Amino acid sequence: MDSSKDQAAQLSAEQRERAVGSVVAAAAGDALGAPYEFQSPVADSEDIDMIGGGVLDWQPSEWTDDTAMSIVVLEAAASTPTGHDLRVESAQDQICREWYGWSLGTPDIGMLTSTVVRRAADTARADGHYAPRAADFRTAAQAAHEELPRNAGNGSLMRTHAAVLPYLLSPEGDAVGGIDAVCRLTHVHPDTTDACLLWGLAVRHAILTGEINVRRGLHRLEEDRRRLWLERIEEAELSAPVAFRRNGWVVGAFQAAWAAITRIRPLPAGKFAQRAALRQAIESAVRAGYDTDTVACITGALTGAALGVKAVPTEWRRELFGWPGYGTQELIGLAERVITATGADEGR
Repeated sequence: MDSSKDQAAQLSAEQRERAVGSVVAAAAGDALGAPYEFQSPVADSEDIDMIGGGVLDWQPSEWTDDTAMSIVVLEAAASTPTGHDLRVESAQDQICREWYGWSLGTPDIGMLTSTVVRRAADTARADGHYAPRAADFRTAAQAAHEELPRNAGNGSLMRTHAAVLPYLLSPEGDAVGGIDAVCRLTHVHPDTTDACLLWGLAVRHAILTGEINVRRGLHRLEEDRRRLWLERIEEAELSAPVAFRRNGWVVGAFQAAWAAITRIRPLPAGKFAQRAALRQAIESAVRAGYDTDTVACITGALTGAALGVKAVPTEWRRELFGWPGYGTQELIGLAERVITATGADEGR
């Protein structure tokens, strides 16, 4: 894998802007959707804003578990001067240790993820460890899947954009491995691993080219799975996000987000048109109701990857914040640490 120093030398300024845009737009979608989570669809006549409140009583402009778990992945990827390969066991151990610490104080964690974290922690304590390791997480994830084989939640899809950032100029196979390794720490159902692969490679492609193509990773799937996912993608392109009300299911979340993005394609040119398009896509995702923070987060991740950080509305960037005490500038700095050796783009 290329080091982050090598990536910094090769990524263009526009590509770096898009990489940062994926992270910031994902967090913005997360915070925008937070107050509307677990509620019915929102009518077009009603405004959508980062008002806070909701079932979990979020502060205005505060992100949720979607961004918190992604930050942990990014911190692991930025943990050494040359970049950290997320396929390495020590990187995954760091992720799992930090997820466990975060889980002890969060009001918001997905059901399947919570089950995996709890079981992994029990295993670690039985083995005399103060915190679970990646091996404990993987064992717990597999056991949870065997007990609930139809449970394919969206808790890994919400963080897959973070898993691709270390691999922007590495071979695509390296990115596939990183995506899969991070996904399988908590989710092993084929629907979740496929969804993370497709969305993650679409984010990577958007960062590198400025184009949105969710079919980019279909060739990586087995033929029967490829046909199934093509049908799901085509169904989303003919529907509105609100049509996919089972959006806590990873496939429903994927389809709702892709339906929201399809409505702004082809992507417009010009700063103001792009900002309006990103806002429209993320707000459309929130209006679908139910798991609003996650659907809006993954919508933002892919849209921001194509349009860049400057397409995220200024008022959203100004107020955005969340665990672990970060604001937008800290989030930008973290993303830049993953893609550059110095942690800052001198051209910004």
